[in-house]
Amino acid sequence: MDHVSLEYRGKQITAALNGGQTMSGQALPQQEAAMWYVTIGGTALTKFPASPADTEASVRGRVLAWLEANPQMLDRDKIVLGGG
Repeated sequence: MDHVSLEYRGKQITAALNGGQTMSGQALPQQEAAMWYVTIGGTALTKFPASPADTEASVRGRVLAWLEANPQMLDRDKIVLGGG
């Protein structure tokens, strides 16, 4: 499992595992620990450390807990880079 998708309050949220490497498969500098990167509409919201014990349900639970604690972040998908 390298990503988890869920819908929260009508928004599509994705958590993607970096796996300690770049998209091209190269190792990250300084052996960065594996992290879950949480996005909404492709815009970064937060990240948290991955664990070998992670399951889809556990990652989903962590994302939902974070979203409930940070509801103001749900409008991040409306950000337009370069103005608009």
